[in-house]
Amino acid sequence: MIEDNLNTIEDGGLFPRLQQRYGLRENPLDLETPFYPDAMRHHALESLRHLCGFGDMALLLTGVPGAGKTRILAELVRSESSRLDFHRIPSAALTGSQALVRDLRKIARSGLPADAEPRELVYRFFRWSESRAQRGQRLVLILDDAERVAPEILNLLLSGFLAADRSLAAALVFAGAHGLQSEFRQEDFAAYVHHISLPSLSREDIAAYLEPRIHRAGGQKEELLSPTRLKQLHALSQGSFGRLKRVAPGIWLDMVSGSRSAPARNWPPLMTFRWPALALVLLGASWWFVSSQYDESVADAGSVDVPEEPVRRSITIGPELIDSEPQSGQSDLTEASGPIDARPEPEPEPEPEPEPEPEPEPEPEPEPEPEPEPEPEPEPEPEPEPEPEPEPEPEPEPEPEPEPEPEPEPEPEPEPEPGFVPEQPANFVSLDEIRSREGWTLQLVAGNRERTVLNVLERASDDARLSYTLGERQGSPGSC
Repeated sequence: MIEDNLNTIEDGGLFPRLQQRYGLRENPLDLETPFYPDAMRHHALESLRHLCGFGDMALLLTGVPGAGKTRILAELVRSESSRLDFHRIPSAALTGSQALVRDLRKIARSGLPADAEPRELVYRFFRWSESRAQRGQRLVLILDDAERVAPEILNLLLSGFLAADRSLAAALVFAGAHGLQSEFRQEDFAAYVHHISLPSLSREDIAAYLEPRIHRAGGQKEELLSPTRLKQLHALSQGSFGRLKRVAPGIWLDMVSGSRSAPARNWPPLMTFRWPALALVLLGASWWFVSSQYDESVADAGSVDVPEEPVRRSITIGPELIDSEPQSGQSDLTEASGPIDARPEPEPEPEPEPEPEPEPEPEPEPEPEPEPEPEPEPEPEPEPEPEPEPEPEPEPEPEPEPEPEPEPEPEPEPEPEPGFVPEQPANFVSLDEIRSREGWTLQLVAGNRERTVLNVLERASDDARLSYTLGERQGSPGSC
């Protein structure tokens, strides 16, 4: 709601405040020149210039409200009025086909009949408009805010254009908001309508649009287009020229808070975090308690003394005997048994002296070993039987002598060629006769075939004295 009240004329309006604060000579937002070429605006203008003059398709210019469609059409009319005849059809007056026909009659004047149906009159208008192009000035119909017109009227105009010679008939230019292309028949729109869509302005586009106007109005670019204000201009204008002109004065006069230009992050109050914070603290405390208990249990398990197993050991009391087993009076004591019994054992009886051992008898001498018997001689191996002699191979048979080749038969002697027999003996003269004549002989025609000369004789008159002969060449008959 604040955007609608930025340019209210209250307390002298906003421009006097801008002029007083920034020293502006004029309102930079009211300057129509220079034409803004970026964001595909110049591309759209050049496309309209070319296709209105030489194209054979209807034109559709779409964009968000305030995107500059009307400004582009105005620049098109200003720059091309010398070679094109522009007529704007007000969309608010097109309430039906009768209103459309009334506007077309104003353009054609007496070129349309008065007693025809509206559809027939639309078709005749476009055929009539062909004569204007033939005289050197093409007619262009501009329908701005076409989204307000009924789809039946739009398709009637397009049908009349398609029924005429599209390269000469009046060019159609429709301008409207996004989605206007859905009002046409899809088969006609896809084949015969050239669609030009204007994109929204970016932050850099807004800076490029306002910078030359601020400089021309006498303002400071660093103040009016600072990063903070440029961010506010882009956020509130939503990429539209129309909205930009409404919100810019309020932003420059600091009538719009920063929260409107860039949605600030409204942090919730701290009290809303108390329960999550408490749950987080309890979770951390429980984790610490469990961790400490686990560490203590691991430490206690490492300090437990494992009881050692008893080890048995033998203690012998009495005289030590080398390589003898302990007597029955000996006792085994272990660390696990009770106190050692220290009572004196009775003295052992004296052992009898050992008897002298008898001297060992001399060992008998070993008997001599018998001599080994001689081994029997091995029997001689039988001689191998002689192998049978191989049978003699049969001698090869002598090869038969080749038969003598037959002598070639002598070629038959060529038969003598038959002599020349003329077909028209009356006109034939032998070569010897001609040579014997005195005077001159004029050769008129020659040929390899006699029929060639005979054809010439047949064409000659009857009183012509013509004859022919058979010539010779290198001693053989030649041509006639």
